[in-house]
Amino acid sequence: MAVISSIVELPAVIGVQQIKDAWIPLLVAAVVVGLTVLLNQRFKIRGLPGPPHHLLLGSIPAITDVANHAPKDLHPQAQMTMLQRLHKLGDLFCVDTWPLMDQVYLVANPYMAHQVSQEKPFPKHPMITRFMEPFTGLNSVLLANGAQWKELRSLFSPGFSNAHLMTMVPVMVDKTEIFCDILAQHAKKDVAVPIEPLAAKLTIDIIGIVVLGVDFNSQTGEDELVNAFRKLLDLIPDGQSFELNPLRSYRRKYYASVMDNYIRRVLRARSANGANNKFKTLMDIAIGRYEDLVKNDPKGSLFSCGFEQLAVDNLKTFVFAGHDTSSTTISYVYHLLSRHPKALANVLAEHDEILGKDLGKVPDMIRENPAIINKLAYTTAVIREALRLFPASGSLRMAPENTTFHPTSSPPVTVPKSSLIWVGIHTIHHDATFFPCPDEFHPERFLNASVATLPDGRTEAVPAGWNGHVPPQDAYRPFEKGPRQCIGSEMAMIEIRVVLAMTMRLFTFDTAFDNWRKMHPEENVSRFTHAFGDEAYQVFSSTAKPKSGMPMRVGVRG
Repeated sequence: MAVISSIVELPAVIGVQQIKDAWIPLLVAAVVVGLTVLLNQRFKIRGLPGPPHHLLLGSIPAITDVANHAPKDLHPQAQMTMLQRLHKLGDLFCVDTWPLMDQVYLVANPYMAHQVSQEKPFPKHPMITRFMEPFTGLNSVLLANGAQWKELRSLFSPGFSNAHLMTMVPVMVDKTEIFCDILAQHAKKDVAVPIEPLAAKLTIDIIGIVVLGVDFNSQTGEDELVNAFRKLLDLIPDGQSFELNPLRSYRRKYYASVMDNYIRRVLRARSANGANNKFKTLMDIAIGRYEDLVKNDPKGSLFSCGFEQLAVDNLKTFVFAGHDTSSTTISYVYHLLSRHPKALANVLAEHDEILGKDLGKVPDMIRENPAIINKLAYTTAVIREALRLFPASGSLRMAPENTTFHPTSSPPVTVPKSSLIWVGIHTIHHDATFFPCPDEFHPERFLNASVATLPDGRTEAVPAGWNGHVPPQDAYRPFEKGPRQCIGSEMAMIEIRVVLAMTMRLFTFDTAFDNWRKMHPEENVSRFTHAFGDEAYQVFSSTAKPKSGMPMRVGVRG
């Protein structure tokens, strides 16, 4: 029996030995190939301006070093500003974290930013599509380039015009009244509450009506699309680590399909029942323009997906982008004013002067005369300064060809074709060359700013400066600049002004991080609690959001 067993086991033994003999050279070959690819990537940027560069690890040790000087969960755009300061980098530097993400050329100068975004606008980088396509779909104005982007922009821009948005102000007032009721409830509890999620529900409800004509009622109830939307936000990759859980991709597809089906039902109901009789939504305007386009030139459209899928993808985009900047900025304005009593007093005095002291009449006053909110000059300056300190994000572009930049502090740098260019808006906004005392809150920088009207009817601020210093043109760019400036920037400014006009004199807002950290020790991920002098620093949560959702104690103003 022993002999038979040995004969039976012999092929297995031989097979194992053969496998061992084969995998060793294969492993060696794989290591050699991998090392060759890695070194090739590293040598591509040797000698370029940037933080200390490790032959094998690239800029990863330098990025890690930021964690020794700042909170570990600090948002990547703020990390880049910290990196620049720590290593005294100039206004163009290369960050190499390959293979975690593509090598990045960070532009931190208004003149070079103009070259990227305005002079001959660079296309969006494919990395944006990799991260956002599961959320927005492929036909999104956020992801499109070239002629396709131009057609999408012309399709949806009229719905975001100032004239049209002013007709939607009564809707914003209605939803803000609900927000006030919710704040009053929290004021009775006298317990710290994250204010950004509450503001996000408000702005989601506003964008639902403005864009789709659907009342999500997310402030007071549950909605299928909003629930799927929130789940999907939690599943967006952060771009800083490998995604090892395959179920996350499946879950993204599932929640995206829930949103798709919801929007399709709304569109088909609109088709069957006709447009809203009370007011025109963005989708009503877009449908009319698309029908005119097809009627005038049936073969002219660049889209083969059909209008329904086109609408679905872009409505998801607008729900995402349309709520986020507004809710975050509202939270930061409350926070900044709670820390700066003089600015708060100026805001309250302005509201008394422009809107009158009878607070009960304010909602109807704004409904009947929406343009009155444009008279809130100091309030607008506060909003713009909040956006300077805490911009929503940078802009990721792709070099369409080998491109030479001319930094102010180093020799010209030629960036290879297809490279990832990051317009570092946070870094530009926090540069003392352009904004003296860059980490400090000074709304007066924008108090006397003029307002420029763009060709499509939207407006943008022209900073007047502060303390005798006027920033260079293009230094202030919270919504980016050029043809691809955020399509919803005007809507964000309008609704933020409406919300502040209706809440600042009713409630007090006191940031309560100390209390919140005691209640939630699991959120203390770092020994550092401040960045750029502020504990309400930005973290990555689908976009740049305030730490811990901006915990605040809400009170009733006496």
